[in-house]
Amino acid sequence: MSDEPDLCPIARALACVGDSWTLLILRDAFQGATRFDQFQRGLGIASNMLTRRLERMVDNGLLEKRRYQTRPPRFEYRLTDKGRGLAPVLLTLYAWGEHHLPIDARGIELVHRDSGEPIVPVIYDRHRGMPLVPRDVAMVAGPDATPAMRQRAERARAQGEALFSSSMQDTATVETAVADPLAEAAVTPSAEITGQRPQ
Repeated sequence: MSDEPDLCPIARALACVGDSWTLLILRDAFQGATRFDQFQRGLGIASNMLTRRLERMVDNGLLEKRRYQTRPPRFEYRLTDKGRGLAPVLLTLYAWGEHHLPIDARGIELVHRDSGEPIVPVIYDRHRGMPLVPRDVAMVAGPDATPAMRQRAERARAQGEALFSSSMQDTATVETAVADPLAEAAVTPSAEITGQRPQ
């Protein structure tokens, strides 16, 4: 993959957020945490590790560092537009964890902010206005693809032009969804997380 990281959006995204602590910090930021002690208390993370993660997230443009006290100097961390754009990712991880790693206890639930009804996040194709399922998705080589990327795209085409094997069961289910969950989550989220904050 050494010749591809800049060309592959997945590789670029993982380089920015591909760390469990980073995602958990984002989770807590979406739930209102802004200050160092709030993140540390909610996550139980060592202070030096939290400092490094917050600095990296600021450098990557996910959080903005703002001074809220001068003496002694203290700072808070606010989500940027880039950070808020990860809302659909966290919602999808929530749904995946609920489906594939269920437990008897229910610490948090996703509900619609206005109605209070439970929701299940889904990925929609904005152009067709329909939910995506694995068998509907294909990756094709772009004009700047490397030979290795083109080879993988051709192999996928030979296997049925699907990103995932056609033998896979569709995991995208729709129970309650808004017209365009991705757009709403990125701009004005209509969902909220209720219950105890995960530790």
